[in-house]
Amino acid sequence: MLKKILRRFFYLFLLLLLGAGSGFLTYKLILRNKTVSVPELTGQPPEAARGLLRDLGLRLRIAGRQFDPVVPPGDIDSQDPAEGQPIKIDSAVTVTISEGPATERMPSVLGLQIGDAVALLSKDSLVASETIRVHSDRVPAGAVIAQDPEPGEKTGPVHLIASDGPLQVSYYCPDFKGMSAAQAQDLCQALGIDPVFAGSGPPAGTVKAQSPAPGSRIGPGQKVFMELQ
Repeated sequence: MLKKILRRFFYLFLLLLLGAGSGFLTYKLILRNKTVSVPELTGQPPEAARGLLRDLGLRLRIAGRQFDPVVPPGDIDSQDPAEGQPIKIDSAVTVTISEGPATERMPSVLGLQIGDAVALLSKDSLVASETIRVHSDRVPAGAVIAQDPEPGEKTGPVHLIASDGPLQVSYYCPDFKGMSAAQAQDLCQALGIDPVFAGSGPPAGTVKAQSPAPGSRIGPGQKVFMELQ
């Protein structure tokens, strides 16, 4: 009788054990297929990122290091998958660690054309994050007028100011017809345009025709041809 009772308890225990094992396997399968959103890791120290991932059931994998002019040395500067992407539990997020800028001091790009300045900066793993253009009568169009950080200063986010060339002023050509040559000449001088009178010798008489026509757009230094009568 005792043997029968013990045998029944043994079978019951075995069934409970099999049920628990099956339930545990089912739980592991469900957990394995569960996904979470990848958090933002860039700019964080690896240990802080590792703890954040651990709380979500994820792992951190460091793929290597690379120069970065913005992210401080030792912090994460890129990640894969990106922030917000779904990822399965127990998966790894791959990151790279910033080595800081390739050079600690800002090179001079003053006077260089924008394309040449960007190429020079890229050699030191620096990136022009912003370029502002302003008109300049002294610096050729496309050349760098100013930079921040200045040459020799510690590197950081780079901002450039480049020339957009002289400001192109334009206005409507006056109607010179009916004016005396002297009046037309005085008005042209005031506007900064160059009168060219038909015929030879000192201009005299009255303007009867002109080119460009009245109302045309003209600018400083442009020639206006006038026929006198």
